[in-house]
Order: sequence, then structure tokens, then C-alpha cells
Amino acid sequence: MTRTEEFSSKVRRIQDEIESIRGCGTSHGIVMTVSPTGRIVGLEIPPHAYDLSPRVLADRIASAHASAYADANERARTIRAELAEDPRVRRIMSGTENSLTSSSRVR
Repeated sequence: MTRTEEFSSKVRRIQDEIESIRGCGTSHGIVMTVSPTGRIVGLEIPPHAYDLSPRVLADRIASAHASAYADANERARTIRAELAEDPRVRRIMSGTENSLTSSSRVR
């Protein structure tokens, strides 16, 4: 396997791992599960929550979502770190940063 193929394989594996992440968050017994993009893939609302006002229930669902999304993002960040540590990616990022710095000075 060439270095390019090896790198492509590594990127694909990391993408697959990130896509399979599920973040979980709770708020007052409401349990939310989301993908790394924040898409809701699971929601459990306990029976007592239906006695709440719509506004309070909505706030608690939103809080569970925010918690789940933060969890998914942290898990994805950890996985992406493996790719960021690759010397090839560092070189690309370094070149991008230098390019951005240079273009901002030109203006």
C-alpha cells in the first residue's frame, strides 16, 4: 500500500468513526441522543414531563440537546485529534495558516 493509499484509508476510517458517534445528554430525566451534526437520533421523555408546561418541556428538551451535542462534539474532537497529529495534515494546516496570514496582510 502506498503512503497516499495508507493516508486515504486512515482518513476514511476516521470519518467512519466520527459518523458512528452518538452523543448523549440529559436534563431533568429527558434523555437525548444525537449525531455529531446535532441530528436527533433518540429522545426519551419520562411520563412526568408531560405534566410540565410546553415552555418548560421545550427548555428541558433543548437543554438535553445542547448537552448531547457537546458530548458528540467532544468525542469527535478526540477522534479528529488522531488525524491532526499526522505530519502530513500538520504541513497542510501550516500552509493554510501561512496562506491566510499572508492574504490578510495583502489587504
